Amino acid sequence: MADGGWQKRSPCFAICHPPSAIYTSPVAEKDYYEILGVKKSASEDELKKAYRNLAKKWHPDKHKGDKNAENKFKEISEAYAVLSDKEKREQYDRLGREAFGPGGANPFAGFDFSQFMGGGGRTRTRTNGRKGGGIDFTDIFGDLFGGGGGGFEPEPQVLQAELTIEFRDAILGTTMSLSVAGESIRVKIPEGIGDGQKIRLPRKGQPPIEITVHVRPHPFFERRGDDIYIELPITAGEAIRGAEVEAPTLYGTVRMRVPAATQSGRTMRLSGKGVKKKNGAGDQYCRIQVHVPPNAPVEAVDAIEAAYVENPRANLRTSL
Repeated sequence: MADGGWQKRSPCFAICHPPSAIYTSPVAEKDYYEILGVKKSASEDELKKAYRNLAKKWHPDKHKGDKNAENKFKEISEAYAVLSDKEKREQYDRLGREAFGPGGANPFAGFDFSQFMGGGGRTRTRTNGRKGGGIDFTDIFGDLFGGGGGGFEPEPQVLQAELTIEFRDAILGTTMSLSVAGESIRVKIPEGIGDGQKIRLPRKGQPPIEITVHVRPHPFFERRGDDIYIELPITAGEAIRGAEVEAPTLYGTVRMRVPAATQSGRTMRLSGKGVKKKNGAGDQYCRIQVHVPPNAPVEAVDAIEAAYVENPRANLRTSL
């Protein structure tokens, strides 16, 4: 330390910083690996990934005025500074934090956090270390936040909105109006959007808008993945003789051939009448339901009954 309590800096730095710029974690007992949430065998890539995620979560510019978040950020930065430096990591694995205690190497000697806390200089700063060591935090933060070596730029606030649309509009796509923060905007709903999916609208010079889409259930269409299902009623005569019947789809009505002697529960496929997708489309499945009239004439019932040459339940077991 130089006279007056100021940190001695190398000639490439224009500004000196007081001791408060150098952080030593107050929680001496906590393990560096624990702080980053990684195993002792973690690779360099695993360490960097863990640090990036935690740094993004706890960065003080995301928690203005929160001293706890600032300390948390410094703590994870200290842990990463040691574990990402091969030599320091070996010392730490042998001796623990005592390797960097009084008389030992300070893992943050020469490192100023203020440049990443909205204070901003454009200096590129590395933690000190022996030859071959040193971590360039500016590169990491430039990667993380697009700072390009100029400090942390907080992510823009995202405006949240919700929109409920009809089943048919979700399948076919549409354009709708929505009011967000007093502003009326037009939203393009892509075809095939699912319930709970989100649409993100970037806006130049303004916070982006993230819209959660809710889809109203349909009275008789049901979506399963890219396929559409429907219960299709037919008459007893159509089921017995076979017939060409109209089947509704989300793209209009189509004619569908029902074979003779079709039973309730039979499923028939309409190819390409499901949800459209880039490499094709799903299908529509029509589950046949034979509709029995509630007040059929006795003669008609007798005629149908006479057509049965065997008991339809003959193959069912009548006892255990």
